Amino acid sequence: MSKKAIVLQTTLELITTQGIAATSLSQIIKKSGVANGTVYHHFKNKDEIITELYLMLTQDFGTVVMRNAPEDDLKKQFTVMWLNLFYYFVNNPLAFIFSEQIARSPEIPQTLKDEARQYYNDIQDYFKKGIKAKVFKSYNTLVMEELFFGNVVSLVKIHENETVKLKEKHINQAIEISWRGFLKDDTIL
Repeated sequence: MSKKAIVLQTTLELITTQGIAATSLSQIIKKSGVANGTVYHHFKNKDEIITELYLMLTQDFGTVVMRNAPEDDLKKQFTVMWLNLFYYFVNNPLAFIFSEQIARSPEIPQTLKDEARQYYNDIQDYFKKGIKAKVFKSYNTLVMEELFFGNVVSLVKIHENETVKLKEKHINQAIEISWRGFLKDDTIL
């Protein structure tokens, strides 16, 4: 792992456990074991580290969701997208915590959030395609994306809390419930 990657990983670990405000650059340097000069070679300050981390993880989310999603079948694509995000979060708990606690934080400036939206273009295009095909209700695609993510996040939380031992049938039920929420009332698929 490169020194820059170590700094980013350390920052992720610190801010997901104690928050952005409580994480100082000196803590990042100390915990990462990377020399001051090396950190400053890659980043001017803590904000620059957080910006890169935020953009990197947002890009990961957008890329992972669309991985191997078949383009010819909206429902199959939805299922693959849903499972991709679910298993990404299950297998990357720090990314999950980051997305829940930090990425939605007011400490992340709106300009950065707006810049990161580019990584969700394929997801937005998917919902636009479903609307155009008259499969999905004609809702705001940002609302649709957030509801899609929210459905996945809800099941990840159940998984993380282990209050219910999730089985494949529970995951499939969650996907079906989520899918039906987007369908036009007269659509049968």
